[in-house]
Amino acid sequence: MAMFSISEDTEVGTQLYILNGTDPEGDAVWFGLTFQKGTREYMRVDPKSGNITLIQELDREKQGEILAFVSITDGRNKVVETIRMFVTDANDERPEFQNLPFTVDVAEDTEAGSSIYRVQAVDKDIGSGGSVNYYLLVDHVHSPGSGSYIEEHVLKQGGTL
Repeated sequence: MAMFSISEDTEVGTQLYILNGTDPEGDAVWFGLTFQKGTREYMRVDPKSGNITLIQELDREKQGEILAFVSITDGRNKVVETIRMFVTDANDERPEFQNLPFTVDVAEDTEAGSSIYRVQAVDKDIGSGGSVNYYLLVDHVHSPGSGSYIEEHVLKQGGTL
């Protein structure tokens, strides 16, 4: 079984692999590519050259592994091999806050340093591309008529306000 990796941000139309093979009797050969039942066909093979080309966008978050079968035939005999393609992650997902919308009412006698809310965001990417850093913009907003005063600060590597 052949195995290789392909990044999910590979452009459609990219040549991924070249199949090669010959017939011992010198007859012409043709290449084929089929997929496991129920699997989308993300690539195609040129039957004469053996060039495998990406024909649909990949998305690791939807399908991280593709199982396919490559074949070579001279019209009489056919050999089939399995290939396993691992779709590697690209930092293409945006973090999403959970439990939106959120509004926090804080009692005026709340002690400084108290935790008043825990924020959570999820990024479907894996590895460093999936880590989430939280920030609040540094700004001061004072609305004299409402009695509101908002002070925003940068959070350090966490999600607790």
